[in-house]
Amino acid sequence: YKKWGGNMFFLAKEYTCIDIGTNSIKAVQFKAKKDKLTLIDIGIQKLPLETIVDGLIVDDSVVAAELQTLLRSLKDKPKNIITTVPNDNLLIRNIEMPALDDKEIRESLKWEADEQLPYPVEEAALDYLKVEEDQETIKYIVAAVKKNVVDNYLHPFKKLNLKPKVINVQPMALVSLLDYQVEIDSNIAVIDIGASATQITIANSYNIMLSRTIDTGGTNFTNSIMEVRDLDFQTAEDEKKEIDLNSEQNEEEVSEEFLDSMPIGMEVESENNLELSNIATRLSAEITRSLDFFNMKHRDEEVEKIFITGGGTVSYTHL
Repeated sequence: YKKWGGNMFFLAKEYTCIDIGTNSIKAVQFKAKKDKLTLIDIGIQKLPLETIVDGLIVDDSVVAAELQTLLRSLKDKPKNIITTVPNDNLLIRNIEMPALDDKEIRESLKWEADEQLPYPVEEAALDYLKVEEDQETIKYIVAAVKKNVVDNYLHPFKKLNLKPKVINVQPMALVSLLDYQVEIDSNIAVIDIGASATQITIANSYNIMLSRTIDTGGTNFTNSIMEVRDLDFQTAEDEKKEIDLNSEQNEEEVSEEFLDSMPIGMEVESENNLELSNIATRLSAEITRSLDFFNMKHRDEEVEKIFITGGGTVSYTHL
């Protein structure tokens, strides 16, 4: 908040933050006075299944209608809208360059980013922020996302004649919020478990040093329950919230022979728990890989704290 340009932006009195996720739209309204934020209202509106697929809005009319319903449920009309784009095709990198004027910096960073992007830099919406400097070089944090993704997520707002003032990227938004709440004084990791993916961010109070997306989220657990137990999506979602794979009966690995000897109802439950444990183990392994990669690149530093957030957190903490 304070170290990411927050003081420059929070000059108005009231804001509405909107996050369009895979399964729902979330909104928060708050007032800002100096360095203090006061919550006004909060809301969530579920989206129909497959409204958003692979990080893109399939039907912007449906999203616009659900967004309108959500905004009408809030206490105040939306003012000074802040929103984010999904982590799909998002690139966040640290780049060091010699001191240049603003025009030269943007052009140079563009070509530096072109070497790391999996798509042409002409297709990217790109921005940067200075994080460190000495007499000879300046370190920037560069964020890039596909222009068509940004346009795709702005369509529902345009249908409602709304124009966001700020389009943020989720890792920066999360780190800013944490810095406002707990004043980050060391390296931290934020594990954001969403419906379709998990975002891992390692940062300190002024820089993001690692940002990685893993294609595993809460929906993977739900789909597994649907398949094994032959349930519809919502019933599987409800079942997922009640499963605890940390109980004593689930501590030992279940063999296929043991499953074959079980009564059919018990067999389905154990098979389901085993598959959920496998998904959780794979996700844990990817998180560990990211932490190990950071430790390898930054041998003199270490992550002091880990924060877990996101709608899929209910799945992972139970598992």
